[in-house]
Amino acid sequence: MGFFDRFKRKKGPDPIAPGPSKAAPAADTAAVILLGSDVGVAAVTRAVEARFGPQSLVSTDNSAPNAPAMTVRLEGVEFFCSYLAMPHPAQVYDLSSLHEGLFSPQEREELLAHKAFLVLAQKGGGVSLEEKRRVCRLFTRLAGALVGLDGAAGVFLAEAELLISRRVYLQHAAILDRNWEDPEYFPAPLWVSIRSGQKGEFPMVGTWGLRQFGFLELWFLDAKSPWPELHEKLYLMSIFQITGRELYRDMDTIEFTPGNPSVFRELKGALFITGGV
Repeated sequence: MGFFDRFKRKKGPDPIAPGPSKAAPAADTAAVILLGSDVGVAAVTRAVEARFGPQSLVSTDNSAPNAPAMTVRLEGVEFFCSYLAMPHPAQVYDLSSLHEGLFSPQEREELLAHKAFLVLAQKGGGVSLEEKRRVCRLFTRLAGALVGLDGAAGVFLAEAELLISRRVYLQHAAILDRNWEDPEYFPAPLWVSIRSGQKGEFPMVGTWGLRQFGFLELWFLDAKSPWPELHEKLYLMSIFQITGRELYRDMDTIEFTPGNPSVFRELKGALFITGGV
């Protein structure tokens, strides 16, 4: 069995009433870029023009002095960016509640101590899985340029409740750049978080954020494999679905090791994977 063959499902019996294993992706895409200092909106426009050229900056809007904004166009896709010289409001989302994410303890403190933030959004472009994937890849490139600003702390993605340090975001954005021509590459760690939890007496490890691409979340229930192996499996399974190579469904099976199948069972908007791991 080849490495990637491990992530190919074996179809179960067709259910009488198929569950919502695949739905339309979320058409809108957004994230918050946290800045450790009030760098000013001029630094943001310079970063965009330096990375993508002056033609990428379609317009600027200073009509709201406390929230200057700009529109950026990349490969025909327009992104809206607004600058706010204040900490992200806790009443919108309390970032201090996030104890799991892609950061070191010191980086988490730097993220929580941010002084300003950018709202980066793309409206309506994710009308299909293919277009959602394209928007997210372009979004990652643009966000990477902005996270590269001196004083930037990192990124918060509300759809995945995911907090990412500047260091980690730039690492994955650079990998995307190196693999830009590869349609089978997608920077899943920047879009899907891995969470831990408990279901009764059983520990769980799973995704949070696949729903923005139209998929059920994937959770390993009572898995015995080491944490890094479960992370790798969940990220790869996420990539396989986001890139259109697989669609995991209720009652399908998968063999991470030959002769030792795991079973998908759908429950309350998620696919739980039991046995074999």
